[in-house]
Amino acid sequence: SHQKVDWNCIHQRICHLLVPPLPCFHSEKARKDGTEQLLRRQESIVEVALHRAQEFLREGQPLGALPAALQALRLRARLSGWSCQQLVPIYLLLAQASTALNNLPQASKYLSEAEWIVLQIPDCGAALQSQLHRGLGLFHVARGDLGQALYHLANDV
Repeated sequence: SHQKVDWNCIHQRICHLLVPPLPCFHSEKARKDGTEQLLRRQESIVEVALHRAQEFLREGQPLGALPAALQALRLRARLSGWSCQQLVPIYLLLAQASTALNNLPQASKYLSEAEWIVLQIPDCGAALQSQLHRGLGLFHVARGDLGQALYHLANDV
C-alpha cells in the first residue's frame, strides 16, 4: 500500500527524470556536461516533488504530501547536505502534513530539524524565520498549547 501511495503521489511524475545519464564519458567536457545534466535533473526532481507536496496540502490531502515531500527532502539533502537552509521549507511541509494527520510526535521531529538548521545559520533571513515561527505556532495550536502558539505566531507577524 505504501508503494501504491508513493507511485500515485510522486513517483509517476518524476520517473522519467530518474533515467541515469550515460555511464562512461570519453572526454573531460563530456564528463562535465554529464555532471551538469545530472544536477539539473536532480534539481528538477526536487522542484516537482516540492510542488506536488504543496498541491496535496492545498487540496487537503496530507497523506499524499508525505511521499512527495520526503522525496524532495532526500534529494535536496543529497545535493546540498543535511544542514542547508533549503531543507527548512521541506521540513515545514512535512510537519504540516504530519500535524494534519494528527501525528504530532513526527511533526515535532520535523520542526526540530527545521529549527536546528535555522539556529545554525547566523544570517538566516527574516522570511525563513517567519515560516519557521508560523509552522511552530500552528503546531502548538494543534497541541492545544496556546501560550506557545501565541508566542510563535506573534514572531511570525
